[in-house]
Amino acid sequence: MFRPISQTQKVVDGVIAVAFVLVLGVLTARGYGDEPVRLLPVLLLGGALALRRWSPQLALVGAWAAAVVQMLVADAPELYDAAIPAIVYACAAYGSRGLRWAAFTSSFVGGAVAGVFTARYSFLYAARGSTSDLQDAVTRFAGFGALTAVTLLLAWTLGVLVRTAQRSRRNRQEADEAGQQVAAEQERTRIARDMHDVVAHSLAVVIAQSDGARLLRRTDPEAVDEALETIGSVSRAALADVRVLLQQLRYEGTTSVQPGLADLDALVGQFRGSGLEVELQRDDDLTALGTATQLAAFRIVQESLTNALRHGDLARPASVVLTRSPHGLEVEVVNAIDPARPPKPSPGGHGLIGMRERAGAVQGDLRAGPDGDRFRVRAFLPASATAAIPVVAAGGRA
Repeated sequence: MFRPISQTQKVVDGVIAVAFVLVLGVLTARGYGDEPVRLLPVLLLGGALALRRWSPQLALVGAWAAAVVQMLVADAPELYDAAIPAIVYACAAYGSRGLRWAAFTSSFVGGAVAGVFTARYSFLYAARGSTSDLQDAVTRFAGFGALTAVTLLLAWTLGVLVRTAQRSRRNRQEADEAGQQVAAEQERTRIARDMHDVVAHSLAVVIAQSDGARLLRRTDPEAVDEALETIGSVSRAALADVRVLLQQLRYEGTTSVQPGLADLDALVGQFRGSGLEVELQRDDDLTALGTATQLAAFRIVQESLTNALRHGDLARPASVVLTRSPHGLEVEVVNAIDPARPPKPSPGGHGLIGMRERAGAVQGDLRAGPDGDRFRVRAFLPASATAAIPVVAAGGRA
């Protein structure tokens, strides 16, 4: 029955109601000082004004009560009747669906009642046989009744329009908030995916190099030095990538150079230096693909080779094939399965999920799984709309 409104709204409505009662009460008392009962409609309408936003139901009841009392104690419409349209407006703007239609019906009923109230004496005289009084009664009834009904309907319509505008504004705010939440979640997913790509690849290389260095530290010191140099360069590159990701988190809109297909040679060289032989085959002019397509392809190859280094048979080479078609880019990475470390049947690892998300982000498709004694990753990435813009390689190449 009572709507939640702010304390400020309650105070404002209370002040308006008190001012209404004081002003209209004084005016009514001046004209009918010897009839205190005539102040009752003023008090009822003042209470209805105070409750119109807090409890529109009670406000409408108060308005009807004031109208009934007025018809019993007054001879004609009074100035305080101007409060009734404000109450009808409040019912339409703040009330429930049922109350809104009750106020709509009250507009017509109120118009008819006001017409009868205004023309009642003329009807009484007409009942005695006066034709002129009958015409006057009909004119008063139709004129004042229509005026009252139209006034109340205008107030009701204004309330409905305000209600609709408020609801539309709330819907826009909710849509904006939902959009911000979705954007934030997408950004978190992107950062998590990038972090996984950078850290997983770098740690896999570092682990492979450190294990090899430990085995060769006595028999081949030069190989140990090369392994340590690779560990240092990979770690520094990973640290730089992590700093870029953290900078993107700290400053919105920060742009940075993303790896592209021009960086594949350097990527393959890192894996070869870690003990995974990689056979790379690619078509010409891949750098003319869009930036998003190139980034997705690079990360898919990176993650696939990282998994091959961690779980594959290093005695047999992995193959990377990139084929340009009129519609986009086909990426295929195949590595031998290590019998001692067969792939897990569950596709729920972060790496596979990240690769599928990479492909999906550019409206592509990716499939990955065992194929006999090999593990095959196959992706199709559509050509981006920004295909004419070449990607700048992370190392400065184009």
